[in-house]
Amino acid sequence: MIVLILSSSTACKKDQSQLDPDKDSKGTYSFSNTEYTGLANVGNHYFPRPLSLRFGAADEVTAWSHLTLSVWRRGDVKGKITKVEQQPQGQTKITIMFELPGDEQFNSPQVYIISAEKKSITGGSTPIISMVDMKLFPINAPSIVGLWAQPGHPDWFPDVNAITFEKAGTTTYNQGGKPVYFVYDDKILYRQSYKQDGSCIRFFGVNPVVTPNMHTYIPYYGVLSSDGTILYVDAYDFQGPRITTSLSTIPWNGPRGVTPWLIRQPN
Repeated sequence: MIVLILSSSTACKKDQSQLDPDKDSKGTYSFSNTEYTGLANVGNHYFPRPLSLRFGAADEVTAWSHLTLSVWRRGDVKGKITKVEQQPQGQTKITIMFELPGDEQFNSPQVYIISAEKKSITGGSTPIISMVDMKLFPINAPSIVGLWAQPGHPDWFPDVNAITFEKAGTTTYNQGGKPVYFVYDDKILYRQSYKQDGSCIRFFGVNPVVTPNMHTYIPYYGVLSSDGTILYVDAYDFQGPRITTSLSTIPWNGPRGVTPWLIRQPN
């Protein structure tokens, strides 16, 4: 009898924190309406990509990154929770099936573990989404407004290092220790637009050396770290960005195999 009691205490069981969505506006599960951000192996890529994983009020899930298999998916990848189990040490085991039309041959249920204190999420499998370093993001997202750079390595990630996100929804750039101006007027700072949605940032990098007398702007995306001090970035474009890739023989634009990142600078 004692053996039976011990066995049952270590077996997986349904999530006891599951709520009644008709009675509780917070959602179906204890992790409903939460967001995790950081780095994950997303699709077939040379380095871990920025990722935001958002749980909805019920079984809906949204992964925001750049998932590249046979189809390129920029932004949201929708999914559904198919199973939730509470683990013996308080962790929550979640099975998710993502919607990947055109990539069914790669798709499989993804199993993730949320820590007992709900501060981190691990698990998943390649080539879909395998977590590397994902932490719980605050409900009230910190603003991206301010200067972001790699002050100790000004030659790394030159498209976006350094970049200032302005309150007006535009960005300005400083490269090689000098501001970047419009080519037609060296007194007007070059600007591009950006959008912030929680941890998720869509913006542009700029490369002034691709074509003479022309600035080439390159679409980038990024996610804020859980503490709002790091911006993990990657380019949507595979051809023009000045970041280190699998084809780079010399790490001119940053360390090899490492996700580009920028650090929030003091005001």
